[in-house]
Amino acid sequence: MAITLFSTLKGSLLEDFFPKGWDLEKIDGCCSNPPEAVTERQPWWNPEFRPVPCGTLEEFDTLMGHEIARTIRRTREEGKKLALVLPVGPMGMYKWAVYFLREWGVPC
Repeated sequence: MAITLFSTLKGSLLEDFFPKGWDLEKIDGCCSNPPEAVTERQPWWNPEFRPVPCGTLEEFDTLMGHEIARTIRRTREEGKKLALVLPVGPMGMYKWAVYFLREWGVPC
């Protein structure tokens, strides 16, 4: 038997973690592309979504931190409210978000 989310979920601490309406099979299908094909446009992507491959974790941290900071700055400039759901790891992106916000003088 292959070890997958579905073969290990029942009886685990994650069994009741996911919202009841989530279609985990569909989510799994969205994540099933081979690594060399992950940047190929998919029909369900938002038209504005553009994948940006990163060669290292450090590059990911910097680019993701920049994108978080950019979103905060843009939202503030537009006078809108913003609610973010941020992942708990990896954490390196947050120091970059703070760096860019301070560099740009964005109070938040």
